[in-house]
Amino acid sequence: MIAYPKIVVSPPGPKARELVQKDEQFVSPSYTRYYPMVVESAKDCIVKDVDGNEYIDLNSGICCMNVGNSHPRVVEAIKNQCDRFLHYSNTDFYYKEAISLAEKLVKIAPGEFEKKVYFGNSGTEAIEAGVKLARWHTRKPFLLDSSTLFTAAPWVR
Repeated sequence: MIAYPKIVVSPPGPKARELVQKDEQFVSPSYTRYYPMVVESAKDCIVKDVDGNEYIDLNSGICCMNVGNSHPRVVEAIKNQCDRFLHYSNTDFYYKEAISLAEKLVKIAPGEFEKKVYFGNSGTEAIEAGVKLARWHTRKPFLLDSSTLFTAAPWVR
């Protein structure tokens, strides 16, 4: 059995330090980075940095559902989708797969009432959708909010 972390070079290693320095020069400082790990590759639950150090990966699920890196079924699904088309906005057109997934989610969601599904890619989109639905439901065009917002939407005052 291999013990983790597997440290080859004391982190951050020379390759990581060089890349972090370039990042500081060319990339917006608005990103939150808690430690200077530069990822080279990942497989299952192990992530490897550019200097060859290996760690148990506890971050790959940030912003998505974590099923491990390069899970064969996920890779196969991505390849199959890429053979068909990469992206076509389901907010503007219809997807058979999105409709099928929504139907499955409605069936397993608790409660005995009519349900609908909203697909989004971030918490910000979910909040904006909630505000838009509240405006639609109340038929009121504006929303008063006293908190700091992460949106510049014109209908928020």
